[in-house]
Amino acid sequence: MSNPGTEQRPPRILPPHYFALSACLVLISGGLALGHMALGHFRWLGALILLMGVALTLSAASLFAKAKANIVPLTLSSALVTDGIYRFTRNPMYLGMTLALMGIAIMVESGLGLVIGLAFAVFIQLTFIRREEALMRTTFPEGYPEYFQRVRRWI
Repeated sequence: MSNPGTEQRPPRILPPHYFALSACLVLISGGLALGHMALGHFRWLGALILLMGVALTLSAASLFAKAKANIVPLTLSSALVTDGIYRFTRNPMYLGMTLALMGIAIMVESGLGLVIGLAFAVFIQLTFIRREEALMRTTFPEGYPEYFQRVRRWI
């Protein structure tokens, strides 16, 4: 099932850290306008997208916990989670974080914040997702290639 030699040491800075940094940058890019947010139509849309992102991330993390799978990126996993939201996206936690950033950017009316959200997604894909996919192929040679072909990386 798994090859102990494929385990990698996780980086010290993990995706939630990059998410927190990105969220701070998005807020700063909006001029820290939280004090005067009246939550008009677009701001309500931003709040909805933010909540969807948080719900998606938490739902995906709970599926990992239910399967007793290792949630730490770039470390050996004991289970291939393919049910629930994982039927539609291979990376729902990263997708949720990206949606949350986009929602915050809309709430603070920051075009630069939207760019920061997209940059976060690209960075996560290049830094974590591609390496995680290679590790999953090695760890689950029977199940992962079919899952990889059937389910999209993002949406």
